[in-house]
Amino acid sequence: MHGLLRALLVGAATCMALVNTGVRNVAHAEDRIPVNIGFYPGATFQTLIFVAQAKGFYEKAGLEPTFISTANGPLMNSELASGAIDVGFNAPSQIGLAREQGLDLIFVAGNANIPWVLITRPDVKLPHKGKYPEMIGDMKGLVWGVYGRGSDGEVFMRMMAKDAGLNVDKDVTWVGVGGPATGLPALQVGKIQVYMTLDPAPIIASSGGYGQTVMDLRKGEGPEDLKGIIYQGIEAKRSTVEKKPEIFARTIKAHEMAYCWVNNPANFKELVSLLKSKLPSQGLTDEQFSNMIKENIPTLTLTFPLDQLERWNKLLVANGVLKAPLEADKLFWKDMPTKNPTCG
Repeated sequence: MHGLLRALLVGAATCMALVNTGVRNVAHAEDRIPVNIGFYPGATFQTLIFVAQAKGFYEKAGLEPTFISTANGPLMNSELASGAIDVGFNAPSQIGLAREQGLDLIFVAGNANIPWVLITRPDVKLPHKGKYPEMIGDMKGLVWGVYGRGSDGEVFMRMMAKDAGLNVDKDVTWVGVGGPATGLPALQVGKIQVYMTLDPAPIIASSGGYGQTVMDLRKGEGPEDLKGIIYQGIEAKRSTVEKKPEIFARTIKAHEMAYCWVNNPANFKELVSLLKSKLPSQGLTDEQFSNMIKENIPTLTLTFPLDQLERWNKLLVANGVLKAPLEADKLFWKDMPTKNPTCG
């Protein structure tokens, strides 16, 4: 366990070494705009950030960024509120909750489709494995691990518990265990039996013999309302966007370059090598790690289709996460990308 934890922490520390960014062909240093960007270390869905930094796309787009490691969605919003970061990444659930508390956050671009995977310890008995929501009912009485209380993982798991007819406050014990660096050791020693997490955690747990994937939301498993849904976008305070719109235009430009680079098959081998320095890979074969990267490329996006907002509203209001639907004209930046770039 110590080797795994050390590898995960080293991976997270490596992610914090992210440095500079940019809108022209290599912008001169004196023309770059400073920006603080929150990110989730060791998370595969942050691939566009990792690539943009490593390939110098932020510099080319005219930004000079500092990256702030962030543990979960609620903390990302807290850092935006305090001014510690200018740019963050979150889901509609977290933006909606922040807006209901008076924090005027908006989406300026998309980032990734639903990336969550539900894993359990191998010794958890699941008579209804593969059947939703019956399988969730098999987890009654267990300890469910989430990145943080109130995080998206918990939001989705509470929905699933309700679908299975469980009392979310009595039939389940909730424990905030953080991301893979701390969550996987908690699963390994049995502190938790169920864990909603993100790549590369599921494959690491499986390879280590202490975890099994029981539901992959990326593949359309689980709740009908979550199938094929966009999950996360680039978020910011409206006041920051109105005051410094060029920051966000340049961030989108950097991510467009990263998106095209990632989707070029000629770069795949280099992409795998690059992400090995950003993501934990302890115990994985080269083939396992490469396949994981290949599976996640299609989840990356710069858009947030407006029709998906209706699905999110139905999901969040019906499950009591939000009191009222999110309104498109108050949620999206006017210059938000409406389609992914055409890569030549």
